[in-house]
Amino acid sequence: MNRFPLSRLSVLLAVALLGGCGGDGDNATQVSAAQGGTVVSGDGGMTLTIPPGALSRDTGVSIQPVNVQPAAGSALVANGKTYVVSFDNGATLGAPMTVELAAIAAPTHPALGEIATQSAGGWTRLQSNFFRGSDKHVIGLASAPGTFVAVKRTLQAMTGDSVARGQDTFLHETFGNEAFFGGVLGLHTLLNNLTPAQAVGAGVQVDLAKVPSGIAAVLTGSDLAAKDAALQDPAITRALVQAGAVVGVKGVFPDPNSSMMSSAGITCALCHVNVTPTTFQLTGGATSLPIGPLAIDGRPNLAMNAGAILSLTPYVQTSAGLVATLQGWGPGKFDIRALPDNPLEDNAVNPTSTPPLWNFVDLEQQVYAYDWDGLFKSTATPNNSLASQAEAVYDLVMHANGAFGTSAGNVSPQLSVTPPATLLMALADAETAQPGNDIVTAKLMDVQDFERSITSPAPAAYDEALAQQGFLVFNGKANCVGCHRTAEFTGPVVSTRITLAAPTGGLAGGIKTPGLRGIAATAPYFHDGSAATLSDVVDVYSGRIVPVLSADEKKALVEYLKSL
Repeated sequence: MNRFPLSRLSVLLAVALLGGCGGDGDNATQVSAAQGGTVVSGDGGMTLTIPPGALSRDTGVSIQPVNVQPAAGSALVANGKTYVVSFDNGATLGAPMTVELAAIAAPTHPALGEIATQSAGGWTRLQSNFFRGSDKHVIGLASAPGTFVAVKRTLQAMTGDSVARGQDTFLHETFGNEAFFGGVLGLHTLLNNLTPAQAVGAGVQVDLAKVPSGIAAVLTGSDLAAKDAALQDPAITRALVQAGAVVGVKGVFPDPNSSMMSSAGITCALCHVNVTPTTFQLTGGATSLPIGPLAIDGRPNLAMNAGAILSLTPYVQTSAGLVATLQGWGPGKFDIRALPDNPLEDNAVNPTSTPPLWNFVDLEQQVYAYDWDGLFKSTATPNNSLASQAEAVYDLVMHANGAFGTSAGNVSPQLSVTPPATLLMALADAETAQPGNDIVTAKLMDVQDFERSITSPAPAAYDEALAQQGFLVFNGKANCVGCHRTAEFTGPVVSTRITLAAPTGGLAGGIKTPGLRGIAATAPYFHDGSAATLSDVVDVYSGRIVPVLSADEKKALVEYLKSL
């Protein structure tokens, strides 16, 4: 019997089903442009899913393994086989196809599982990737055939001695802002009379490693009445500040034997550093307090109610309007333009959420800009945009005697826009009123390296299957990738429509597209903290920024965001 016709019949049936395997030779699986289809490599290591209507014409799709991978030592490390995908008859894609590759190993954070494609310039990651850890498969979206390989990419982080020096500056340096917070606001007067319970209630963090042994013994002991008394005693607050245990606060004491502060300043750590809380047994039961080891991981101190603390200082207490404004900020927010003698004053109440500090090495390579309005951005070589921003913060926000934006400044400002003449004049007038510069350039560079040393945290638990659906919503119907288009999900888009209430004052020009990696760890959301949860964020966007999403699509999208 001649079996050839039966063999041909089998091929025709496979084509009709629009499935099957792309062979390791010249055989191609036929895919209908109208119906789309799924093609699997002969060894099962690669699967392509082409949506209906994506192909420009019916075509044969071939998948063949090849012996080519990213070079050793590159940022992208091969994590599986490499495959070449080709279309017959010059067919092209009008919509992305889904590429799924088997990986050898699940990456360990801060390594990420992605897909890279080869081009004339080398290997680049696909714009969108999702790693399915349950079976070590990585899924990506590709807009053209080509050469693909599963890779591991590690979030970049600065290392070296400068990082340790920068961390020390970040934790402890005031650059003399005691002259403002003590001399003008009278912060020390408040601290001298503030109980530990009031301090931690306002979000103050206490480094347990620096708590004097006597106080530590009381807090960890079994005498509940003594613990309660210690938490209500302002003398304990003063002792903690004097020991350097209060994160972000630097007290000035006339001499080592003095128990009362004569001035006080603040450091970056006040709003940007947390401790790991400790549970203490008190008369009211087990209570978690922000007293513990430092957790320097880039997460903002979202409990810090700086406005409430500053509202109690003697200077602010003389102005009922300012008291109400500061007390209205809420935890985790700060209005950088609100305090006296600030050239940035915009006559608008604009408290903004404290952002996370991580992934800056990668973000700087992905058109990222700092501050909610995207004002600071690399515009020169070398890229000192973070140092430039730090100088502005120390000078204009933290009220050190600096000279940002003038000839006496430390770093040439690296800004995304040309400053208006009115701002330049205000900066010059501020320097004339208070000449000199106490900010040290080398320390700014160290702070820049420290901030570049932190990567986002590993995702917490999430529903993997639902997150994969959300990945498709993010890149498909919702088109979130239209703004969050880079590897760390940022982009050049600046918008005034991000929140239900349009930004005002100095933010009226719009809010930048923030990076999304690690977003599950940074609630509340938006520059004004107006969305308490990721579900709230999606609700704000649905039908307003993106098409109306179903309840299931919203849940999937939230789960995907939790996976980043």
